[in-house]
Amino acid sequence: MAVLQLATAEVCDANPHLILSGELRALHPIFQIYGRRQVFSGPVVTLKVFEDNVLVREFLEEKGYGRVLVVDGGGSMRCAILGGNPVQQAQNNGWAGIVVNGCIRDVDEINGCDIGVRALASHPMKANKKGIDTDGILVSRTELTV
Repeated sequence: MAVLQLATAEVCDANPHLILSGELRALHPIFQIYGRRQVFSGPVVTLKVFEDNVLVREFLEEKGYGRVLVVDGGGSMRCAILGGNPVQQAQNNGWAGIVVNGCIRDVDEINGCDIGVRALASHPMKANKKGIDTDGILVSRTELTV
């Protein structure tokens, strides 16, 4: 099945009512372009992590079926939460693209992959590999009970 590629500006121009209603929004133009696919689309799967890429790697080990993984990395600029090996795996598993609100590394390797990647920047330091619970972190001055 051939995918019709439309310029995002054309989509916005043709759908002002969706923009006014909030159904269609453009992300802030802060993402850098990586990978060989300049244009990509697909059903979105979201993941929230912070300076830990275990869950990102687990998602990309699954078959992508043309989906796009959107990773909310909290906008961290202190380490990369995506590198060349998981992007290569994502390409091989049929993901259409990855959008990272955070940093990536291994840019030359990623730019050789036939997949679309967007990220805030590149960073040489790798992420933690703890697989932290995504419920969050609590800080208390006193002992808590449940």
